[in-house]
Amino acid sequence: TVSVLYWDNKMAVLTTMMMLSVGVTHRSWMDVSLTPQQRADKLVANMTVSQLIHMFHGSGSGYVGNVEAIPELGIPAIKMNDGPQGFRDNAHPGTSTAWPSGLTIASTWDEVASLEWGSAMGAEFYGKGANVQLGPGVCVARVPQNGRNFEYISGEDPFLGYTMVQPAIKGIQSKGVIANAKHYVNNNQETNRQTISEDVDERTQFEIYYPPFEGAIEAEVGSMMCSYNKIRGNWSCENSETLQRDLKERMGFSGWVMSDWGATHSTSINQGLDQEMPGASYMGNNLQTMYNKGYVTLQKLQDSAKRIFMPMFQMGVFDDNNNNPIATNVTSVAHNMLARNLSSRATVLLKNDNKILPISKAVKNIAVIGSQAANPIVHGGGSGQVVPYYTSAPYAAILSYLNIPTPTSNCSQGNFIDNTDFHNQDNQTVASAASPDACCLLCAQNDECTHFSWTKDAKQCWMKSDGREQEANNNVVSGICKKANPIKHCNQDGVCVTFSSGSNPSDAAKVASEADIALVFVATTSHEGSDRSSLSLGNGQDELISAVAAVQKDTVVSAVTPGALLTPWRDQVKAILIPFMPGQEYGNAVTELLFGKTSPSGRLPLSFPVTENDEQMTKQQWPGVNLHATYSEKMLIGYRWYTAHNVMPAFPFGHGLTYTNFAYGGIQVTGRTVTFEVTNTGAAAGVETPQLYIGFPTGNTQGEPPVQLKAFSKVSLQPGEKKTVSYVLPDRAVSYYDITTHQWAQAHGSFTVYVGPNVNNLPLSAALTN
Repeated sequence: TVSVLYWDNKMAVLTTMMMLSVGVTHRSWMDVSLTPQQRADKLVANMTVSQLIHMFHGSGSGYVGNVEAIPELGIPAIKMNDGPQGFRDNAHPGTSTAWPSGLTIASTWDEVASLEWGSAMGAEFYGKGANVQLGPGVCVARVPQNGRNFEYISGEDPFLGYTMVQPAIKGIQSKGVIANAKHYVNNNQETNRQTISEDVDERTQFEIYYPPFEGAIEAEVGSMMCSYNKIRGNWSCENSETLQRDLKERMGFSGWVMSDWGATHSTSINQGLDQEMPGASYMGNNLQTMYNKGYVTLQKLQDSAKRIFMPMFQMGVFDDNNNNPIATNVTSVAHNMLARNLSSRATVLLKNDNKILPISKAVKNIAVIGSQAANPIVHGGGSGQVVPYYTSAPYAAILSYLNIPTPTSNCSQGNFIDNTDFHNQDNQTVASAASPDACCLLCAQNDECTHFSWTKDAKQCWMKSDGREQEANNNVVSGICKKANPIKHCNQDGVCVTFSSGSNPSDAAKVASEADIALVFVATTSHEGSDRSSLSLGNGQDELISAVAAVQKDTVVSAVTPGALLTPWRDQVKAILIPFMPGQEYGNAVTELLFGKTSPSGRLPLSFPVTENDEQMTKQQWPGVNLHATYSEKMLIGYRWYTAHNVMPAFPFGHGLTYTNFAYGGIQVTGRTVTFEVTNTGAAAGVETPQLYIGFPTGNTQGEPPVQLKAFSKVSLQPGEKKTVSYVLPDRAVSYYDITTHQWAQAHGSFTVYVGPNVNNLPLSAALTN
């Protein structure tokens, strides 16, 4: 033991550094019979200050985030990687699965689905050598236009997030990978995300925005990521109220807090930040200086180190030092099938007039319309995006499902011009394409395109009106697209499919009018770094749907969306499917739903509005004024706002249909146990999602919203089958956050419990006395 005295003007700080010899062979912290806490205590007690500080910032390379190993102590490297819906590996594209997004999994309302999703992702992260997955994302959707809503598993409800995040984290960490719940906290908009202050009161924070993170804590999540934004004027990553007081002390989080990349603004270990990412601008030499001057204690350094090491011990990172190469291809047939299954279970059937779905075997002529049928969007953009090995497109999947031979390409007959760029830039458009064949198909769907050039590295398809200015370029493959009128492709049973890209709505309408049914595929997307400019589809897609529906009474729409969506054509079409961000198996999943091989069971995790601003948010609320976003709505977001103001959305929270019907009855309340019956009254098997909402006692002096989700489950029923469902409500269900005691407090009196298939359809109600 060596005592070192540091002097700073009149301040003398005596610190004791335990120096561990490189030659020490006995490492008591490697005793697997000890608890993670005991092992972390022993390790930290044998670390020097410089070794401790090494753990508090990024170093090294190889993954998105890295902390180099300390071999003399047997401490393995920390290897972090994006993202919340799969392993992002742009250096080795196609070597990991593009899973459905977090919001998509939320729309399953299925804890088993969340567990399967988390377990599969954890396995792929482990297979690529990572020991920290930077996900799941858990923020509550306050602003429908938030560009990252697609990443978050909470939708617009804290209890949904609290429930769904837990199995996801358990799944990830069951594979020896530490999960990371993000973005803590109030990362509720991308507009000015690095400068905006989210001004939210304490009670709203605890009742609306903290619960999904509490769920993560209950699932023993190993790490959390603090966000870019400020909260009440202080940066999230140096906010002592939200980090040290609320997260670590009041909610009892025992893992470590890392910053979002570049979100550290000071040496804020005393405020609750444990690790700066990706570098060491503040938590390296600056931290050493602050320690030397006595501004940071050895106890604080050791506490942060223990917070890092305990999850590493718990998840076996020390005992099974994972050296799998990042380039490993971790995709598999099993994961492809699971991705399909999850996408199917997540898809929400918003309407199904006259039971037009599943498509009847009597239908012989099917029109498939929209460029999204051939080259679909399946993920949002940013750190949450994964480049898949393949993407299942609906058009190709429908042809395959119906055993219709894949049409011979009219694109150069496969004779492409390698290493040549048609450099003409007049009237060119660009889109992503996995191959020259896919690029040529896109060109064929574009009325203005006759020539194309496809880049090998970026996999971008440049569509052009001619082939002038040819230049040599080893990175480019070019070709000529030979146009053809829409061709009807049929199988041996006489079922035919005709495709139209929809680039000309009149042509698409003609194709639709000649079919028995029209399937219109549309999409919109969003990206990290910016909010959505509109909740509409855009790009003329609303007009395309209306043009098709005007001539084809049996029109079905499948709309990929990163969140809430405006549906001005909803009364013009027979059926609407919402797969949210479905991942790489979209085409196969939606095809099986359309033809009845699977039955939809998804439910909306957020409300679909009638207008762009149903909730009448002011600029002060979003995107903010003078870089302050005021949460004046308090707890009234999403369905809480709609029910409080007696306003009907286009489609309510929790809504979703199946291919059968259900009846509810027999509600009984005993203490806090609520039981009722659900019966399948239709002719097909199906999965219902009974939802329980609670209303506080008459008078509601606590100021709670009119109804709040407090329980849900998935119930599988055969035709005619009846099951009894029972929910036991915990203390929290009848409590509110008391800002005078800074604790949860039970309300007393006669509550009302409501049960039904969505927040606007609650046929059962009963009194519950607490």
